[in-house]
Amino acid sequence: MTASSDLRVLFRVAAGPRRGFGHLVRSLSLARALGVRPLLCVRGSEQVVDTALALGADVLTDGSPKSIGLLKPDVVVIDDPISTAARRWIDAARRAGSIVVTVHDLGIGCPDGDLVIDGSVTCQARPAKARVALTGARYAILDPRLPRGSSRIDAGTRRVLVALGGGPRHATAIAIAEAIAASDPRAEIRVAGGFATTPAHTSPAITWVAPVQGLGEELSQATVAVVGGGVSLYEACAMGVAAVGLPVVSAQAPTVRAFARRGAAVGMPFRAAESRTAAAAVALLNDPARRAAMRTRSMTLVDGEGAHRAAAAVLSFVQRKAL
Repeated sequence: MTASSDLRVLFRVAAGPRRGFGHLVRSLSLARALGVRPLLCVRGSEQVVDTALALGADVLTDGSPKSIGLLKPDVVVIDDPISTAARRWIDAARRAGSIVVTVHDLGIGCPDGDLVIDGSVTCQARPAKARVALTGARYAILDPRLPRGSSRIDAGTRRVLVALGGGPRHATAIAIAEAIAASDPRAEIRVAGGFATTPAHTSPAITWVAPVQGLGEELSQATVAVVGGGVSLYEACAMGVAAVGLPVVSAQAPTVRAFARRGAAVGMPFRAAESRTAAAAVALLNDPARRAAMRTRSMTLVDGEGAHRAAAAVLSFVQRKAL
């Protein structure tokens, strides 16, 4: 789509080691689809700010809604699951005359934007009738630069990517990786630890992946991926990678179950034993026919074009306002 470099867009994002960085990553993806440089106001720690800067975003030093009145952006995009926190920014954006876009997972948050986007495969947001809503996996906001159709489905490749995020999920990821290595000595296992800065494991059978700007390259080389129930699961499905979804927080369980019901991923329950998750990954390694079937279902469910569809809707609002 045509870049809109003169469009002023401010992103209000909540992120952190426990909450995860999916909201941050999603905002950067939408900025790319819009063709604008990401300007963020972050609700999170200094670590989140440093991560955003490392990923190429500009971050406001003023973290209050007053910044909207000073900047007067054309569009304010709010990706924050806490309704009370989001409401303050929605109200400030409306006072400034900005178009308000709210982005959601599983219907959580304050769905009171002029444009409401919820790319969840299940439990979408239900805004007021006066709002415009884009719901369903067609609108899952993923990095427009994700490689497509390059995942391996041949029987000879046995690379497993374990990507459950950083912080407290490191121990779970390593335990799963070790269980896979013990069960299948031929497996090549790579662990992506989110935005952590130091390896949590050194083993000949397991490679620790340094922090990177997105998992696209790692996913493109994976035979099977063990991922949480957030953005990484949608990315794996869009790329056709056979995925084992493991909710890292209870709120992700409905998403994982929905993908599993559609045959687009193998679903694990919240707090599933590491050995059980590892066994599911090894079973997929041993079943190329099942991986091929999952590839077709997952890429049909999540086609990876959601960011472009969302960006087109935002630009449509801007154009109508200018008339």
